[in-house]
Amino acid sequence: MSKSLPFTKIIHNPVKSELVLANGNHFLVLNTSTGNVIKAYPEEDKVENVTDFYRSMTFNKDGSLLATSGENKAICVWDTNDWSLKNTRPAYKRINALNFDNQSTKVLAADKFGDVYCHPIKEAAENEEKLAPIVGHVSMITDMLLTPDEKYVVSSDRDEHIRVSRYPNGYNIESFCLGHTDVVTCISILPWNEKLLVSSGGDGTVRLWDYVQGKQLALIDLKSQIEAYKPPASDANSEDAIVSALSFDAKSKTLAVAFAKSPAVIILNWQESQFVYKETVVVSASILDIEFDLEGKLWISLDDEQQRMTVAVRKDDQFVVDKDATVLKQINAAEVCKAEKLPDLYTIFGLRKFLDLPENTGEAEEGGKNKKKRKTE
Repeated sequence: MSKSLPFTKIIHNPVKSELVLANGNHFLVLNTSTGNVIKAYPEEDKVENVTDFYRSMTFNKDGSLLATSGENKAICVWDTNDWSLKNTRPAYKRINALNFDNQSTKVLAADKFGDVYCHPIKEAAENEEKLAPIVGHVSMITDMLLTPDEKYVVSSDRDEHIRVSRYPNGYNIESFCLGHTDVVTCISILPWNEKLLVSSGGDGTVRLWDYVQGKQLALIDLKSQIEAYKPPASDANSEDAIVSALSFDAKSKTLAVAFAKSPAVIILNWQESQFVYKETVVVSASILDIEFDLEGKLWISLDDEQQRMTVAVRKDDQFVVDKDATVLKQINAAEVCKAEKLPDLYTIFGLRKFLDLPENTGEAEEGGKNKKKRKTE
């Protein structure tokens, strides 16, 4: 019996009330103000055995373009005015992070082999020469961004490093932001102070950096707040909680922190140049992704066939989950991709180095030869 796929990743347009929800080898689009589904599952494509799904999505600065990449190792750029496919380019390896430049002429792509490439936004020509990477890590890149001033590419990796490289000549390293004691899974420029970087990962901390100087400015440890909501461990990699997503509401200076396979979101407020714990929002199922909209509502993607999305809204200075909100009706009733077997939705645990899993080794791409196990020091 086939199962409905959840929305594995969600991302909100920076200027319009539109939320993109990745679903198998398609994505849906929701108006977050009205709850209307703008782009639905295509009627002509009722695929029952989906194996591909989107891993990375990003908007350009004005929200007119969306870039996606999935298991098929292709970089697709979409026109958000009519959601038509603008162009497609092959990626050399599976992509973990995408970022547009300010002029929307290039898209940066960080892959599982530790390289960052700068792709032009155009169809690949026949026999086109392979691009040279602008940044290279010795381990898998987990997240990557181009700073708003386009001076630096910031990239995080499986080996607890955050590297700040000059753009476009990434061989010139400006600094390293060192301090995390487990894999770094998420990095983001602080929306209300673009000179600062926020990072988080497997050590359960959220850290604030002057990234040009490579200096840590603040740290908040969330292990005690998430302890009661940790999922049961299936192996050494999943014994401790791991941050899977960060989302900012710039108007209220709020940061939401989600943990893989946990039903809890930690809410942090910005006070006196640092984040402080505000509250814990608990939902009905494990969380796959989170995203604030332009009105400050927190959208939450769930690992739940009965309710794929929920939303938390502010009431009396606290977030309250409103699972029956009107804006949820269409998206939770929408047609979605189906598969006979669901893919592993929590491969993020394999980024830890207690056990090397095929999903997170180069050997997996080369037929599984010479697999190794590694342990953290």
